[in-house]
Amino acid sequence: MKVLITGAAGFIGNHVTRLCIEQGDDVRAMVAPGEDQGPLNDLDLEITEGDLLDKKTLKKCVQGVEGIYHLAGLFSIWTKDPDLHLKINVEGTNHLLREAMDSGIKKVVYTSSIAAFGVPDKGELLNEDTIFKGWDCAGAYVMSKFISHNLVKSMVLDGLPATIVCPGFPFGPGDRGPTPTGSLIVSILKGRMKNYFEGGICAVDVRDVARGHLLAMEKGKIGETYLLANRDGNITQREFARLVGDIAAIPDVAIKEISPAVMKTVAKILEAWSFFSGRPPLTTTRNSMYALREVYSDPTKAIEQLGLPQTPIEIAIKDSVDWFRENGYV
Repeated sequence: MKVLITGAAGFIGNHVTRLCIEQGDDVRAMVAPGEDQGPLNDLDLEITEGDLLDKKTLKKCVQGVEGIYHLAGLFSIWTKDPDLHLKINVEGTNHLLREAMDSGIKKVVYTSSIAAFGVPDKGELLNEDTIFKGWDCAGAYVMSKFISHNLVKSMVLDGLPATIVCPGFPFGPGDRGPTPTGSLIVSILKGRMKNYFEGGICAVDVRDVARGHLLAMEKGKIGETYLLANRDGNITQREFARLVGDIAAIPDVAIKEISPAVMKTVAKILEAWSFFSGRPPLTTTRNSMYALREVYSDPTKAIEQLGLPQTPIEIAIKDSVDWFRENGYV
């Protein structure tokens, strides 16, 4: 199959790209102008430049392909331009997929996020039917994924042959950024995470997430959404940090709790200072409020309908720790 992969140099995208090549797909990787192409150097593929904010550059990217994996997007807790998440994740997605529809594309797998569902109520799990919750803690990234997710669903009604996948919090090797999730592990490896706070995540091996994309291309139903997570990956922030510490042999991880009130106060100060300094804060008010919630999910649909793998979280963490150490992050 001739496929276009946007975000092919990114964390999840690079794993998707490698799996597609392994299974014999003819891959065209779209990279942004000036983007580091190092993760693609050893791969047998075609590279083309495309800018999600400049729709004139996207026509050549979609021409002649049968399938599209659209993973490119902005995953950041703060930007100088408050509208940048909307521009890239919403407008950019609209630009690309409109071109895809005009080209007669056969199938699109769009990478949304569990963030598109907000946060579940205490004791509940997110699933594909969850109505968006958590308006009080939805920052720019969360809102952009909520809007773009529903944009793609509306485009399906217009004839776009798309399946949507929503990754949980991915961990594993190859997190070059590192992403905000990978930064958590790096912080622990550097001995900087003595504190912990309320909240929980749905951790998942990035390689399972990548495989889920290919399974969605093969088996995913048009218009359907699948949560790409691990049913055993719902874990509190404290439990996750201590698990990383145990696996990496780092002592005294997550030994002192930070209260929600202190977290929110510190976040407000950091966020206010960022507007003067121009540097991204370690966290923002809404990001902290989101992190304090238990964002747990139920991947049953993806497991039963797609065959989503369920690699033990301990393996994902160990491989992530080893990769960060071997590549000089600590």
